[in-house]
Amino acid sequence: MCGLAGKLWFQAERPADAELVAAMTAALVHRGPDGHGLAIDGPCALGHRRLAIVDLSDAGAQPMSQSSGSLLLVMNGEIYNHAALRKDLAARGHSVRSRSDSEVVLPLYREFYEREGVGFLNRLHGMFAFALWDSRAQRLLLARDRVGQKPLVYAATERGISFASELGALARDPDLDRRPDHAALGRYLATRAVPHPATAWRGARRLSPGSAIVVEGGRVRHERWWRLAVPGARVSPPTLDEAAEELDSLLARAVQRRRMADVPVGAFLSGGLDSAAVVAQLRADGTPVQTFTIGFDDPAYDERADARRLARALGTQHTEERLQPDALALLDTLLAHTAEPFADASCLPTLLVSELAAKHVKVVLTGDGGDEALAGYDRHRALLLHAALRRPLGAPIRGALNAGAALARALPAGGHRSLGTRLQRFAAALRSPPSVADSLWRRSAPPELLVGLLSTEGRAQLGGGLQPAEHWPESEPFDLDQSRRFDVDHALPDDMLHKLDICSMAHGLEARSPFLDHELLEWAFTLPPNLLCGRPRANGEPRAAGLRGGRSKLVLRRALERHLPAGFFDGPKRGFGVPLDAWLRGPLRDHAAEVLLSRAARERGLFDPLAVEALLRAHAQRELAAHELVFTLLVLERWFLSEDAAP
Repeated sequence: MCGLAGKLWFQAERPADAELVAAMTAALVHRGPDGHGLAIDGPCALGHRRLAIVDLSDAGAQPMSQSSGSLLLVMNGEIYNHAALRKDLAARGHSVRSRSDSEVVLPLYREFYEREGVGFLNRLHGMFAFALWDSRAQRLLLARDRVGQKPLVYAATERGISFASELGALARDPDLDRRPDHAALGRYLATRAVPHPATAWRGARRLSPGSAIVVEGGRVRHERWWRLAVPGARVSPPTLDEAAEELDSLLARAVQRRRMADVPVGAFLSGGLDSAAVVAQLRADGTPVQTFTIGFDDPAYDERADARRLARALGTQHTEERLQPDALALLDTLLAHTAEPFADASCLPTLLVSELAAKHVKVVLTGDGGDEALAGYDRHRALLLHAALRRPLGAPIRGALNAGAALARALPAGGHRSLGTRLQRFAAALRSPPSVADSLWRRSAPPELLVGLLSTEGRAQLGGGLQPAEHWPESEPFDLDQSRRFDVDHALPDDMLHKLDICSMAHGLEARSPFLDHELLEWAFTLPPNLLCGRPRANGEPRAAGLRGGRSKLVLRRALERHLPAGFFDGPKRGFGVPLDAWLRGPLRDHAAEVLLSRAARERGLFDPLAVEALLRAHAQRELAAHELVFTLLVLERWFLSEDAAP
């Protein structure tokens, strides 16, 4: 786990810009405090910051080169199957000097690229982003792992291409066009994250997951080397017990692969299913495991008691911390590491738990990806209920839901997890086709509320990204599988994995996610809906959730019964968050008003100051559950202010 940067001039006779790449690399010191390196070859310069995890010796330092010196590599991430690849490459006559997992990429490229092109990347099992320079072919290869666990951003101009692990490093390149990409910022307002391949800057792009860039002869070519397929239904679907056994086995292998390290490995532990399943597998062979949890004074955001109960049941060496953070200082820390607007508030507690874990270990395993793989979100069950209610028999229930939503609007505003708020969001989406409803449930606020905040100029520049999009062709049915595929293709890399990388690497901590093992993901997409979101029958086999309701991640619940008593997770699902609602009525209230109603914001002219002022007042007086939207606006305006101050 590291940070990388580099630049290639398209004119082969132009010498590499070593000074620029050294500056870009220095901006990544938090990602790799254990060492740094710089390599120059003709028009190409590669830089690296190292977080030593596997092969702690100098032999594992980067940039790495092949013995002939014609290949150079800088990589961020881990190749979990490097031992098997090393053995196969040795049989083919290749030598690998170090025990580093990264080094196998060089002979693998040499052996297979000419025959397979970027398809050779399918041989890698892991999370990674890398840059490989082939001086003989004058070819640069940039690649990113299947689901986008490791980031890679780049900027291509007529003169060359620069690239880095983070936008903050890429910003050191004076050739970068830093004008705001308003279309991307409109999508940010809707979803709290800038969607790939865009960034907040016109001149910078984000390499999509499962993709590669090949640069030859001054031409930049994009290629997709992996995409999650949605298979057809199994001819003979498994029973719940059979599926649970398969999941337990796949997760055990995924966890075992991610134990690979020459440094201590721990785990985040909340009170939920996903982290519990990961820790249970870590403890399966009796190996001691350190686990980490944080909590706040607000009981709605305090998982310490649940995590403590889990830690006792699983026998871990548990560390917890009750936090009373300075909300503004925490926001400042987040913004210092993002370099573009990013308003998923769960980033704030993730920063804090990463800081706690980094005091004890260098690697943590997490439960990220469990909800996406196994349909764990409320919107997944809502989609099944949506389909049931659109049938003729669902009409009376639709009427009752609409009446309930109207009643909820008359009550004092609750948080975004409150029953009233969720009922309003669900009922509002019932009139839409399934894929539009799914899009609405993912959003930070209703489209009409967002549009109402914009000025005339703001509607022209940002408005296009605010309307809910049909993210599936009308000719194809949109169902639970398609929603989960959208999660893997978009929500994970744009939001959840972006958050995890920012927060863990801010503290020099490597985070690994067993549920994102591609073999486990591909298997999960063969399961029928009743094993994911279902309601148990008397015979033990579930029916799919619908008008009768259902529970999420049934197959994971059953698999966990092999490690924990049945019923251990009968409580309600908690999200991982901070008391943002209270903070924006308390310690952040004046700051939000000062920033959002500032002279700079008014002169920028994107938002109607009166509408913003009304929003802040409605939130402060509990007339509207608007903390997510206020936070989204605050982060955006703070970013604009930082851009105004940039040299």
